[in-house]
Amino acid sequence: MEHPWGRLRELDDWLIGWAHLPADLVGITHHSARVIVLDKRLLQAERRCTLAHELEHVARGPLPADPVLAAREEASIDEAVARRLISLRALGDALAWSREPHEAADLLWVDVPTVRARLASLEPAERAYLIERTEHHGCS
Repeated sequence: MEHPWGRLRELDDWLIGWAHLPADLVGITHHSARVIVLDKRLLQAERRCTLAHELEHVARGPLPADPVLAAREEASIDEAVARRLISLRALGDALAWSREPHEAADLLWVDVPTVRARLASLEPAERAYLIERTEHHGCS
């Protein structure tokens, strides 16, 4: 399982900060200052997911100026983060326990948007695995 805080420790020249961010932001990456800022009101799983998201921004560089390209990049980052944080096996186990998104997210130690991003990006073989796992091994 991905540990974003461990990944952050490996980035010696990056800092993390905490602030009350505007309602539409939970995290932001300042490439020129080499600082990641997270909203201090986030819960633990939200912090984990947001930090993982911002670390993807660190790895990929600044967003494109074009809004359409920026939106595509954000969606690509959401998918990459969901795949890093939620293995297929763990997702299957969580969905076999509960198909309620909040319960599944709690079991996976992520937020609901990350669960939804993982589900939205399933490959056909992954989808088939989840159907088999949840239909034949119990599901609440």
